Amino acid sequence: LSLAFLTIASSIGVTSAVAFDTTQRFVIAQAAEKASGEGVIKGVDASERKLLIAHGPIPALKWPSMTMAFGVAPNIDFAALPPGVKVKFTLSRDAKGLYVVEQIHRAE
Repeated sequence: LSLAFLTIASSIGVTSAVAFDTTQRFVIAQAAEKASGEGVIKGVDASERKLLIAHGPIPALKWPSMTMAFGVAPNIDFAALPPGVKVKFTLSRDAKGLYVVEQIHRAE
């Protein structure tokens, strides 16, 4: 039943659904969300693996322009990302459901 519910929910565009598994624990299913954006790096915290990015609107997430701190995937090299650099980036959700920078490169 849970699998059928989740299949139906994902087919109609539900990005988050709650169902029960056979042990009656709550199971939260989230659609794999990825979104792309462009912005300017405002700050770098390499020890915490975070970037402060002033980004334009991100329509896929219905976000307006704003400045946000994002966690960064382990494969990203901070050396090429000093403050002031214009970037294009891709966000994805981590295990906690937070958006993290999965890919990033300088915008030209």
